[in-house]
Amino acid sequence: MRASPSRWLFAGSRITTPAANRLVIRTPFPWRRFPYALTAVAAAPRFVAGPFRLVSGSPQRVLVRNDALTVDFRRLTVRGAARAFERGEVDEAPVAVGDIAGTRSRLGNVVRSRPLLALDAVTLRRLMPALRRVYWDTAGRNDYAELVPESKGEAALSVIRREDKASPRAFRKAVGAIRALPRVRVRIGVQADPDSRYQARLLYAQWRDVGLGPQLVTQPAGGLDGSFGRWFAAYPQDEAIPAALALGARIGSRPLLLRALASSRQLGALNRFDDDLRSSARLTPIAWVVDARLVSPRLRGWREDALGDVDYTAVRSLASSRRP
Repeated sequence: MRASPSRWLFAGSRITTPAANRLVIRTPFPWRRFPYALTAVAAAPRFVAGPFRLVSGSPQRVLVRNDALTVDFRRLTVRGAARAFERGEVDEAPVAVGDIAGTRSRLGNVVRSRPLLALDAVTLRRLMPALRRVYWDTAGRNDYAELVPESKGEAALSVIRREDKASPRAFRKAVGAIRALPRVRVRIGVQADPDSRYQARLLYAQWRDVGLGPQLVTQPAGGLDGSFGRWFAAYPQDEAIPAALALGARIGSRPLLLRALASSRQLGALNRFDDDLRSSARLTPIAWVVDARLVSPRLRGWREDALGDVDYTAVRSLASSRRP
């Protein structure tokens, strides 16, 4: 669908169905791992039946069922979902941003967490390269990682997993360069939800402390110089976020990305794409996303994959009780 955020996966591809049981896809360039893209939800035709049938649906509640399990999705606030979990009213609930350790110390092993193939980052545009570089080098990644995913090891300097560490020397050099740069108000767009505002304010405070002039603006808005957001991998491969950047958002070198997509051993090509993106400072990686959920011991077979998805066909629910 034209409005789909994952439309870039199939843009330029020729798709034909010469027979009822045959699908032919011709991609516009060599893409060795394209079959993984076909596992994305966006690849599923809307008329194909899934493992569950819809019983009822509304903006606040969706009920689906198969022969073995009924799954009841409810729209609640994060805090409201946690309270409902503690009352035994729901079997699964998200953990509030920045509250993983506290919730685990209070409730124990019902807290399930795992790093995802998803990245919090700031995109900068319409700024002179030297100013983008200063923002890149002074981003408060470690403080952010300790307060949001609550894991200092999840701080990110790359769009792929690399054993990189922030350079104190680069930070000092960037702070010293601020005085020579023009004083510019940098308008950074942020989604209106409380979690995004909380996360963006951590970065805002660091940049203000070193003498920069960011301004957080609620999206949608015009005249933005950048935006803070979360980049999710569309399929379970290291190339997925770089591909979303270069093919979907036109951030980073398309030729370098295409070389990585065509390569059977792509780590070197992905590193070159990442190095080029880092040198441009158009995207400032902040931290890898850690998803945390409360999961009732009543659930058997509950597993979360690297994309943050749960296969509910594998889940079985034991007899209900009033306590999680």
